[in-house]
Amino acid sequence: MLAAIATAERSVCLETYIYSADSLGERFRESLVRARERGARVQVLYDALGSMSLPASFWDPLRKAGGEVRQFNPLVLNRFGVRDHRKMLICDECIAFIGGFNVAIEYDGDGITTGWRDLGLKIEGSLARELKHAFEEMFERADFVHSGLKR
Repeated sequence: MLAAIATAERSVCLETYIYSADSLGERFRESLVRARERGARVQVLYDALGSMSLPASFWDPLRKAGGEVRQFNPLVLNRFGVRDHRKMLICDECIAFIGGFNVAIEYDGDGITTGWRDLGLKIEGSLARELKHAFEEMFERADFVHSGLKR
């Protein structure tokens, strides 16, 4: 995933449930900042509950570089159970990664001797483009702001 971000030229979309401000989270953030500095559009969507220990200031370097970061469903009691458990990374609409992995140090490793054992798939081709469209829809709806009733 880090190699795909490192070679992205046009866009990087990252969606996850848990994102931690640990060494792995910092490596991903720095890679995202470098992608943005190369001119790629960088968008990050993380779940408010799954990543509630993540300080808002963590994303300052990416925002300063022009990246976009949104929190899915900021914590409100009447919507507490509505969560975003999707995990995907889409680079340049041609490479995508999907699976159960989050961006946290406990997921780093081979899943046998270290790290959480999880499944992920690398997808290349037109399906990656479709996943980007799915990401964009969720990114637009992330804050749950409604325009009110239409008359």
